[in-house]
Amino acid sequence: MPPPQSAPNQIPSRMIEAPADAQQVLQSPILTVDQDVLFTNSAWGKRTQAILEEEGTKIAADNERLADLLSAEEAELTRLRDSLDAGEFRQRAEAFDTRATEVRRERAQAVQELNAWAEADRTAFYRAALPLMGTIVEERRAVAVLDRRTVFVSLDAIDVTADLIARADEELGDGDGVVPFTPSPTPASDQPMNDGAQPLEN
Repeated sequence: MPPPQSAPNQIPSRMIEAPADAQQVLQSPILTVDQDVLFTNSAWGKRTQAILEEEGTKIAADNERLADLLSAEEAELTRLRDSLDAGEFRQRAEAFDTRATEVRRERAQAVQELNAWAEADRTAFYRAALPLMGTIVEERRAVAVLDRRTVFVSLDAIDVTADLIARADEELGDGDGVVPFTPSPTPASDQPMNDGAQPLEN
């Protein structure tokens, strides 16, 4: 059996240290940049990541609290099942199922909204950084900037990631307010229902 081939997005890359006299390399028509490093190591990216971690922790805590609350309601209704007539039990069970479904929908929406904001904020960063990249292209007398991950081998002297990060921090700052972030409200379903619930089916 022939050895498996690497997927196109798994192309290995390597940077070679430039010689001490690298002036000619600095004037290379091709420059490279690591897009992920550019964002994550910038002040803008660090702010975004801090918000993601903080809000992600809050969402996880809310999810755990609401799961415990629903589980307690579920157990209570199960306990009351024998003492309720069939019609009342069915009504309470349906009310709980509706509530549980809504809670799950709200929690999934909170995650989606956070991810959508993060993506929009990242896109705004690259859009704002594009003119800075153009300035570097002009200064280096280059004609193109390639994503470093698409290059098999290159000299480190043509990589402008660190230079771009420094300029972005100086000229763009941390990007606070460019894409306004509105935290999801604290779930309103914190109070248990008076009627419990039957066990939910998966």
